[in-house]
Amino acid sequence: MGLDSSHALGLALGGPDRRIICLQGDGGLLMNLGRLVTIAAAAPKNLVHLVVQNGTYEANGGHAIPNPKINFATAARAAGYPHAHEFSNLAIFEQQAGQVLRQEGPVFATLHVERSQLLTYDYPKLYDPARRQALKAALMRQ
Repeated sequence: MGLDSSHALGLALGGPDRRIICLQGDGGLLMNLGRLVTIAAAAPKNLVHLVVQNGTYEANGGHAIPNPKINFATAARAAGYPHAHEFSNLAIFEQQAGQVLRQEGPVFATLHVERSQLLTYDYPKLYDPARRQALKAALMRQ
């Protein structure tokens, strides 16, 4: 949990001709806020970093994050992201998503959403070595 934007940074730096879009939860970002500074310093032009903010650590049972009022877009701006957006209205996000995705990165956007129902996970399926191999093969084809 919480390594998705670090992996996205590696993919962006390793594949500068690809557009990398990272979709991360707010709890995952809180696991290591320092990655905002690292991503901003590396300044990958092909990285779009989207954070879904619902105020919970979804992956471990939906526990509340310590401060659900945190403004991640402000934190990203302070870290040095040249573009940081915040959306709480789906219609406005749909209207502006194309522009956000086309901006030169790193680009950051917070997507405010409602909490979901308690999730269940099929961990054996999620961590199946065959799935990892399939992902690796797909990345190599790109």
